Amino acid sequence: MKAYVSLWSADLLALGEAVDLLDDVVDGFHMDVFDGHNVRELLFGPDVIAGLRRRTTRTIDVHLNVADPDYWIGRFADAGADMLTVQTGPCPDLEATLARIQDRGCQAGLGLEIHEPVSHATRYLGGVDRVLLLGTPIGVKGRDLDPAAPGRVRELAGARHRDGPDIVVDGGVRRHTAPALAAAGADGVIPGSLVFDAPDPRQAAAEIRALRPGQGLAGLPGFWSPVAS
Repeated sequence: MKAYVSLWSADLLALGEAVDLLDDVVDGFHMDVFDGHNVRELLFGPDVIAGLRRRTTRTIDVHLNVADPDYWIGRFADAGADMLTVQTGPCPDLEATLARIQDRGCQAGLGLEIHEPVSHATRYLGGVDRVLLLGTPIGVKGRDLDPAAPGRVRELAGARHRDGPDIVVDGGVRRHTAPALAAAGADGVIPGSLVFDAPDPRQAAAEIRALRPGQGLAGLPGFWSPVAS
């Protein structure tokens, strides 16, 4: 299963060191962008993405939680983002926004919030590179995974074609939830504290990548033994 590690959970005064530590054991780095409007928080601007681009060749996965995504697409594409994800709420014309992302040479992701039905995303499966299924409300940390998330992953996986977009879960990714998300068919997750709070962050990332979409829970290594989240 792919691991796009969220740098929001890293030591924000040592982002470069966090990237260097994990660069060869992750699929990419997930960067949340909050503008204080769409989400009542401030986080990560284009200059940080540009610095990250100079530090890594891994996928830079930018989640645009902003009030005007269309304004920011060019800024973050120019800064070096490989993938830009948006939600439908801030996009007056979602299909045009997704096309604009792809026109700038980036992969386009669609974020599906926990209050939105899966059917809200299925109509766009042919035009996106990834569906980012939110397992917790946007802009908060430390929440448990929405109990409906594995079923929503399974529904999305059943709706896409064989060459359809990846399904990646963001929020609530823990030792006791990551295997269930893989078993449901998730292609990847956005781990934060699961990696950065682990005694060995590299091992934690490697264990996530060792999971297989559709794999049952039996016979998983001891790392995945249930523990408190």
